[in-house]
Amino acid sequence: MRRRKLHVGFIFGLVAVAGGGCASTQPPFSSVGPPTLGSQLPRVEAPTSPAPVDEPRGVLTLHRALSLALVHNPELAVFSWEVRAREAESVQAGVRPNPEFAADIENFGGTGDASGFQSTETTLALSQVVELGGKRSKRISMTRLERDLAAWDYESKRIDVLTKTTTAFIDVRAAQEQLALAEELTQVADRLLQSVVRRVRAGAISQVEESRARVALETTRIDRNRRSRELSVARRRLVAQWAGDEEDFTTVQADLDTLQPLPELSTLTGLIEQTPALAKWTTELARRKAQEELAGSAGVPDLSIGAGLRHFSASGDVGAVVGISLPLPLFDRNDAAINAAQIRVTQTAYARQSVATAIQTQIQAAHAEAAASLDEATALKNRAIPEAESAFALAEEFYSRGRMSLTDVLDTERTLFELRTRLVEAQLRYHKEVAELERLTGTPLSHGAHESRRP
Repeated sequence: MRRRKLHVGFIFGLVAVAGGGCASTQPPFSSVGPPTLGSQLPRVEAPTSPAPVDEPRGVLTLHRALSLALVHNPELAVFSWEVRAREAESVQAGVRPNPEFAADIENFGGTGDASGFQSTETTLALSQVVELGGKRSKRISMTRLERDLAAWDYESKRIDVLTKTTTAFIDVRAAQEQLALAEELTQVADRLLQSVVRRVRAGAISQVEESRARVALETTRIDRNRRSRELSVARRRLVAQWAGDEEDFTTVQADLDTLQPLPELSTLTGLIEQTPALAKWTTELARRKAQEELAGSAGVPDLSIGAGLRHFSASGDVGAVVGISLPLPLFDRNDAAINAAQIRVTQTAYARQSVATAIQTQIQAAHAEAAASLDEATALKNRAIPEAESAFALAEEFYSRGRMSLTDVLDTERTLFELRTRLVEAQLRYHKEVAELERLTGTPLSHGAHESRRP
């Protein structure tokens, strides 16, 4: 009985020694890099199930829309879960190999003294692989960098969601303005029709003029209905950013008229180093180097150490067994994998440069488009539209006096509202390009229509 107790105690002692250090605590996750666009807004935290959406009511602000999107956007939740999964993999990378238990029974079922179990030798042993070459620490380092890459991908997606929501929000605001213009034009056309009817009844003009005015009114009604449908579609696209089911808000609140000068192009291109799309490549380069070091350590063979007890049935004695094994790296030193990892380090530097060039080109294009839209909107608002308004007012007055034809009045009316529509479109392009510049630089440049995006 004493020997059996010794035997069991020895085995459990080996298990305790071999299992030491296997437990690992999850390292706390911290955001990568400096604060980026919308960092003051809520963040989705990988919900176990979709949370119910508190549908907005009344007037909807951009800040409210962005907050809803960042918390409830399904695509963003996917990236948040990926960060959690990478954290779990980082923990797993630090776990040591499991010990191995082996049991051998020898010298039984033969002939003579070995015919039964009187001469058996029973060996119980534990072995443990000891990783050499710093494999464990290098593996932990690489998986933590992979976790950071997932965090950068999350940041990039978060900025994309911000930009898409902002763009959808501005689309709704512009659609509201376009519908208001269409309704105003319908009212003007109706007023003009009434004036034509009065003159027809007075015998001042022919019935043809009334038909022409009715056609103009019907055309404006068709355009108004089209603008109404466009607004409905824009509202649906906005609500989809937070996976909402209802469009219970009445209107969105934003100022399309506030157009401020853009930052210098050199200022914007100087911000690209801090964008998640580019900054992640610094982490990627570190991961590639860690992968190279891990490939180098894989060429170092691991040591296997074993110890156990052997029981001799013939004498009842117990003896200790110790073993050690080490693979000989004669044929496989992992040289090809090391070479591949080195090539990928060089490849990453080229990839980073390619991304930087692409971002810089996109910034230049967005800046040029925003500047052109700003110039167009300024010219329309300050010069063209005031002149068109004066011309239309005079045309209505002259027509009422019989000094201008209906065709000329309709032309001035159409010109005025085409210019006002064109102004809304120029403002829309300007604010969209500003949102795109924010996405590309990862920095809030907001003013006017999306003031609430600022920290």
